Amino acid sequence: MYGYGHGPGTPPPQRTPTHVVVWRVLFAVLPLLSIGFLTGATTLRLAIVTRRPRDWWLFGLSIVTTIGCLMLTSSDPESVRNSFAAGAMLLNAALFTGYFLYADIRHHDAAHAAPAQPYARTHPQTPAPGGYAYPQQAGPARPPQPNPYTQTPPHTTGAAHAQTPPPQATPQPQGPPSPRIHQVRAELDELSDLLRRDERP
Repeated sequence: MYGYGHGPGTPPPQRTPTHVVVWRVLFAVLPLLSIGFLTGATTLRLAIVTRRPRDWWLFGLSIVTTIGCLMLTSSDPESVRNSFAAGAMLLNAALFTGYFLYADIRHHDAAHAAPAQPYARTHPQTPAPGGYAYPQQAGPARPPQPNPYTQTPPHTTGAAHAQTPPPQATPQPQGPPSPRIHQVRAELDELSDLLRRDERP
């Protein structure tokens, strides 16, 4: 409640739209309230929404199971066949309702997934010139040094040629130190003198 909120790497959680939740609840309770007779409606909704072949096959299986359970019933209300058919209808309704909730939530979460980094920079970041708020002094430009590892070996045709070693890079002479360095050295010497005086009682 009082924290810093979501960091730059984590997107804020997406809320599921209200109409999706209403349809989900309606189709989840439909098979249970109809004692399994309308299980096919729930799996049909799932198959239409996800458009996966597996969900269409499960829709067909739920219809076949419901019709098979209805065919098992007999005219005797106290027979074992009626008890088995009623239990199978309720089990069918419970299993397909559970699968419907799992698959529907997973489908809508994948559809509303946000990009990995929504707060990523869209413009290049340029470093501040000079660094540490001190202006850079223009010095002599250093020529680019050849890289001995990127040179291609000479082609040998017939006789073996002696390879010449790459030229050694000589260090460039440094320019005179800047006046800022002299000022920093003087300040450090002054501080060290003050510390030495404080240490001696």
